Amino acid sequence: MKETITPHTKQSGTAIVEAAIVLSLLFFMIFGIVECARFMQVQQALTDAAREGARLAVAPTTGTATLPSASEIGNEVQNFLGSAGIYGATVTVTPVNIVTGTVTTQFTNIRVELPYSLLTALRGWFGVFEVTLSGEALMRNETSP
Repeated sequence: MKETITPHTKQSGTAIVEAAIVLSLLFFMIFGIVECARFMQVQQALTDAAREGARLAVAPTTGTATLPSASEIGNEVQNFLGSAGIYGATVTVTPVNIVTGTVTTQFTNIRVELPYSLLTALRGWFGVFEVTLSGEALMRNETSP
């Protein structure tokens, strides 16, 4: 029995083209997953930083009735974010009075904002994508009557 040898057909390069298409889609998906995870991590860090700032803001200094200043609160929030590798956030400290009947309760609102831009290679394709993320916390002051 004689073996027949067939000449190369025009399909010899299709495997390379298919691999290039599939690999580019795979890398696109991997970078998208990384960006999504980073986005959620930064959002959670901002929320946690606002909560930590609010905890500091509502508790008086030990043995006194003096609440921390806005700059002390801002420094604490920036230190918290710095430990997560996040820099450049804006911290806003706002005192809030809420009246219920005849009782006025003092609260402190902390808002942390950060412009977020893409981190990975997707920046080249979606370079104009920028959004401002924010975290906010409202807590009652412990020095309220």
